Amino acid sequence: MLSITSVSGAEIAIDRAPVFVLGAGPAGLACAYTLSKLGLPVVVVERDDQVGGLARSIVHKGFILDYGPHRFFTKLAPVLDLWNEVLGDEQVTVNRLTRIYYGDRYFSYPLKAFEALFMLGLIESSRIVLSYATAQLFPNPAPRNFAEWVTGRFGRRLFEIFFEGYTEKLWGIPCTEISAEWAAQRIKGLSLLAAVRGALFGNSGRVKSLIDQFQFPRLGSGQLYERMATALREQGQSLLLNTEVVGLTHAGGRVNAVRLKDRTSGREYRAECSAVVSSIPLTRLVEQLEPTAPEAVLAAARSLRFRNTVLVYLFVESHALFPDNWLYINDPTVALGRVTNFANWSPAMLPENGTCTPLCCEYWCQFDGPWTMGDAALVERAEQDLRRIRLLDQQKVIEGFVVRLPRTYPIYAGNYEQALSTLRAHLQQFSNLQVVGRYGAFKYNNQDHSLLMGILAARNVLQPGQHNLWAVNSDSEYHEEVKVAAASAVR
Repeated sequence: MLSITSVSGAEIAIDRAPVFVLGAGPAGLACAYTLSKLGLPVVVVERDDQVGGLARSIVHKGFILDYGPHRFFTKLAPVLDLWNEVLGDEQVTVNRLTRIYYGDRYFSYPLKAFEALFMLGLIESSRIVLSYATAQLFPNPAPRNFAEWVTGRFGRRLFEIFFEGYTEKLWGIPCTEISAEWAAQRIKGLSLLAAVRGALFGNSGRVKSLIDQFQFPRLGSGQLYERMATALREQGQSLLLNTEVVGLTHAGGRVNAVRLKDRTSGREYRAECSAVVSSIPLTRLVEQLEPTAPEAVLAAARSLRFRNTVLVYLFVESHALFPDNWLYINDPTVALGRVTNFANWSPAMLPENGTCTPLCCEYWCQFDGPWTMGDAALVERAEQDLRRIRLLDQQKVIEGFVVRLPRTYPIYAGNYEQALSTLRAHLQQFSNLQVVGRYGAFKYNNQDHSLLMGILAARNVLQPGQHNLWAVNSDSEYHEEVKVAAASAVR
């Protein structure tokens, strides 16, 4: 009989060594939930005091707020089944409206060809068409970076207008330094020709791109993960919050124990494990291995870079600021990158008889710039940026607060592919260790990708090697395209 001590101090008795799931974000909780359904003992370890990771929800004076926009849409059957099983009727249908701010105008997203050409004017439109024709006449069969990949699909001029500035704002590096793999994953199989064809003939065929509606938890994206956590507790599983991993001991090609630290009391303890599924940052995981990983492996881990996010929440004295769920801000004069309007998601996320509209303004950085600014200065900066792009006029900002999120975006640049290859080769020697999620696998996952990785990792615990987790979100055709028949599968 094995026993460990929870953060509350209670002894937890376990008949066999449990599977330890590190991190209670989408991937980790999907894994733990699936393992529990399969009848295995699970211990979930979460450094923070709340589950959900980047998809959590927070409550502020009656408002339910997410960490930016997290719409629920997928064509992955296991993920659909999970959503429906966990949420049941606690879902609402949200009409999607998203636009791009560029040149003092708002363009539909995805781009509507004739709308964009009309708003840009005859001269600019001619340049776009000519540059697109040039790209098709002289194709680049092996694009080396993001700039070349997008130019080959859309033409040089459209890349310069709608992709270059925004992408460099997000990543903080030139588009020529960003991997073409990221473009293949995130911009899907569309081209300017497809956009024109859609504008002329509509999307009446089998494929529907960037859906017009999506399902969403009634109480914010975090509701899914809170419900998973509740289900785990009801099933007798252990969920250790405010607890961090400080070591993973291994021998003979297996991880045999996890060393943990209670962040509240400072107490450290050790627990045996039958397997480990990690969604904590890959760099940290490698550094926690005991015995220590070879220096070349540690160097590869430390070479991986992440981008940080600063969220500035503003509460504006207005009922109807703008109709969009979120907006992309493609304007070099403001550092603001994206704005989410939570008044246009689920009505239950707003307090009854409320008089304010809650906005989330996103800024991306390293550990500099917005990261180091004071909260009051950031709130003022966000308000000024919103007025600059005409989202605010005379409306009054009642209050604001700031959330800083480290390591939110894995940067696909430099020698990251070589570094990942080194790390994968080293981790593969451990037969009972898997890595999942955006942090854990250093993959720029959507929410459903991370959920799928967690589900498949759980199945691998019972049947090792059944699923190749590294293949999830490697299909460039996946991103936002979906069969119309599957579009309404979430209930």
